[in-house]
Amino acid sequence: MHLLHVLGYLYGCHGQAKRGVAYLLIAAQLEPRNTGVLKTLAHLLILEGEADKALATVARLETLDGHDHPALALLKSRALLAAGRKTEARSALRSFLSQRGGQ
Repeated sequence: MHLLHVLGYLYGCHGQAKRGVAYLLIAAQLEPRNTGVLKTLAHLLILEGEADKALATVARLETLDGHDHPALALLKSRALLAAGRKTEARSALRSFLSQRGGQ
């Protein structure tokens, strides 16, 4: 499972996000509660322009990690921006900045 996560991440870093997403989807099937895999998956989905899928992944992460994790607020703001929902993206970014400032 760890190998699938690493492969997905590396493909994403080297311009092959679609292939990386495929590996991460397999990893997420094998370990559906692995937040590291899901965060990487959400990031690559944003890069691929799959904003709705990224938002669904972030929603899944929020149920696992809770709503107050700064990384989730940042991922959510990026996914919302990719979906063209600028007002919501701005709100999520403000949430990220306030959470980050409190740590």
